[in-house]
Amino acid sequence: MKKMLMAATVSLMALTGSAYAMDPVVIAFAGNEDLKNDAEFVFINGFAESLAKHGVEVEIHPADSMGKESDRLDQTSQGLIAVNVGNGGSLFKVSDTARGLFLLFLMSDEADFDKNVDQSGIMAKINEEAASHGVRIAGFPMRGGTLGLFNNEKPVTKLEDVKDMRLRAQNGDQLKFFEAWGARPTVVSWAETPNALQTGVAVGHLNPPSTVVAAGQVDLLKYFTPMDAGPVPKVTMFSDDWYQSLSDEEKGWVDQATADGIAANRAWAKEQTAYFEKVIIDGGIQITPLEEGEREKFVEATKAVWAQTVPQETIDLIKPSSN
Repeated sequence: MKKMLMAATVSLMALTGSAYAMDPVVIAFAGNEDLKNDAEFVFINGFAESLAKHGVEVEIHPADSMGKESDRLDQTSQGLIAVNVGNGGSLFKVSDTARGLFLLFLMSDEADFDKNVDQSGIMAKINEEAASHGVRIAGFPMRGGTLGLFNNEKPVTKLEDVKDMRLRAQNGDQLKFFEAWGARPTVVSWAETPNALQTGVAVGHLNPPSTVVAAGQVDLLKYFTPMDAGPVPKVTMFSDDWYQSLSDEEKGWVDQATADGIAANRAWAKEQTAYFEKVIIDGGIQITPLEEGEREKFVEATKAVWAQTVPQETIDLIKPSSN
């Protein structure tokens, strides 16, 4: 009887062990729970729906409720947050190699980005670096659309138009690119950007329409110049301790959930591009395309300083055809 009871207990554990073993997954991000406008939440929703098929619950903490970018990165490294959707700045703190993925004009759009990430094998190198910080990079949800120049000063249709223009730079890398264009950039945090636009500290910034709409900046800007300077990756990062604590089966669920979330995000991004452009036009922003041959001038000016921000071997690894 005792042996039969033990056998029954083992069988029950085998059937239910995974369900009990995986606690609710803590997910944090800066955006809002808005499936219409927020790219990060589109990914998170797809991720959560995939895990729900296995009875796994998630705890979603939006709107920086678990801290801003650096705070969330620290908590992810410590295992307090299981899944964090952050920005490129957080990624650069754990992987210098990853800077190459954000070079202006290196990748034209999301499909080009995905192809080069897959073919280059760069994720292995990024995660080798990130592991020493307790973080695992899982994938790149996209903001939607491609980078172009917004400003509230004048129409920009050629490289000469940005000469001496006060542009908000996201970081030191972007600062160098804008200087190569002849602009006068200054690094401003995203939280301070609306104030910078209102006070004249900066008159514009580089972003896709989706970002301007999501940030509520349509009323602060007058012109948008499409440049196709690259997609806008967000960064899905796992606590490495959390991920390594999962069983092989649970890792499979999480990996599939990541793929499902990315797929949902990509479909959303493709569908919403026209919507975001309409929103900025309806909001009074004038779209001013570059004149013929002018995009190439921006590309050449930018490529001339790529190697000042990222080692040439990293560029060659990501996209050998870029030279």
